[in-house]
Amino acid sequence: MKNSICPKILIIFAWISFFMATALSVCPLTEASNKEDTLNRPKIGLVLGGGGARGAAHVGVLKVLEEYNVPIDYVVGTSMGSIVGGLYAAGMSPQEMEAIFNLVPWNDLFSDRPPEVLLPFRHKEDNQRLMAFELGVKDGKIVLPKGFIPGQKLGFLLQKLTLNVADIDNFDELPIPFRAVSADLATGEAVVHDHGSLNEAMRASMSIPGVFTPIEIDGRVLVDGGIVNNVPIEIARQIGADVIIAIDVGTPLSKVEDLKDMLDVTMQMIGILT
Repeated sequence: MKNSICPKILIIFAWISFFMATALSVCPLTEASNKEDTLNRPKIGLVLGGGGARGAAHVGVLKVLEEYNVPIDYVVGTSMGSIVGGLYAAGMSPQEMEAIFNLVPWNDLFSDRPPEVLLPFRHKEDNQRLMAFELGVKDGKIVLPKGFIPGQKLGFLLQKLTLNVADIDNFDELPIPFRAVSADLATGEAVVHDHGSLNEAMRASMSIPGVFTPIEIDGRVLVDGGIVNNVPIEIARQIGADVIIAIDVGTPLSKVEDLKDMLDVTMQMIGILT
């Protein structure tokens, strides 16, 4: 994973560092005043936008923030930003996240089929010649799946990574208060997750339409929040942030020759919508 940070982000860090240094020079911290000054300082919200695999760059941002001792009071994330932000809010360090992201077999994770090494020889041959696609039958009619990837393996991984906060229902009670944003497929409305299962909220926020099967929470069918609010700055403001650091890892639309598969096309569509 590359640790390079774009100039725009460095400017933000420099401004925040100057802001905090100025505040501390006016009110020097002592052991007795440390708690009071912490309560009185402006609350900083971190907003992590969606961006597919590029969202992993958020880990580098977190590392720089910690290097500059920038305190984070609230975290809000969409899509991949909700994964990185949710894990950070749950207490995972950027270094731990980086190690996990480097070890995770992503190609296997984004498929709910058994690893190829475990398949019989004939099935391996079929995989090389045929495209696997599951269909269902209901009332005598063929039913297409709601997503190419059910996302069970991804769900299990997120559940495992958030076991330390599995008993927390209110996201304000996490080590850092957190919000994830998804989209209601029926209404097109943005859904802000502030309670419930953290791993389910993260999974809903990155359910790319057509790629991952939508997830149902509280009777609502939810998909990737990037299609309605890819960088939800106003959510951070609503929950109490005075200063907001917003990280947008989105990129310009791809050229036609770069749209090589279904995921590329879907991400292009989300880019157009946002």
